[in-house]
Amino acid sequence: MTVLLDASLYSVISLIGLAWTLLTFFLMFSAQGQRWQSNPLSIAIAAAALAPSLWLVTLQIKVLTDLAGGIPPLDVQFGYSQQQIAQFADALGEDGRKAYAQFQLGTDTLAPPAFCCFLMSVYRSTVRSVAVRAYCMALAFVYLVSVLIANTFMPVIILNYPSQDGSMLSTLYWLVPICDMVKYSVHGLAWFIIVTTWLWQLAGMLTTRKSSRPFPPAASHD
Repeated sequence: MTVLLDASLYSVISLIGLAWTLLTFFLMFSAQGQRWQSNPLSIAIAAAALAPSLWLVTLQIKVLTDLAGGIPPLDVQFGYSQQQIAQFADALGEDGRKAYAQFQLGTDTLAPPAFCCFLMSVYRSTVRSVAVRAYCMALAFVYLVSVLIANTFMPVIILNYPSQDGSMLSTLYWLVPICDMVKYSVHGLAWFIIVTTWLWQLAGMLTTRKSSRPFPPAASHD
């Protein structure tokens, strides 16, 4: 855990990511945040913020993949084992492992709040069901917490490698992969629910329009 106290692992981007994460929690739980994200304009704003964040993260992922000899970073893989962690850490080398830790505590802090804000803006401004919005908020919260846990503690694993001893490291070796799997699962589930709700709302609109259509006048007979 003491490796997280190394100031060289952090940057100005780390502070931006922290501020953005705190803002995301405010938007998630405050009445003001819910009102603001109920405006469809918030989707465009969230998308505009997501685009450069995604571009920066994708660019850095390519650099790390090249450093690891073609092995993609662990957190972009859906499901990975302790053996795959070791394989990736070995391929990175000592300098590469530090670069990966700097990425997780720096540039990669931008993606989770960006994705979460976009998700919240979409369901809050397009989904009419209060129950579905509440369920989506629960999924957004689980997504954000799981990815924060994974991004914070993967550097502990990587920077202590090859050591795997101790209760803390052994716990992180199973906890972090689970958190990374959870983040993809709940994020995908949230979008599945949103799209399904859109289809249900559309079907309801079409049914209402059809039932409210006036009947043609009956033909008169002489």
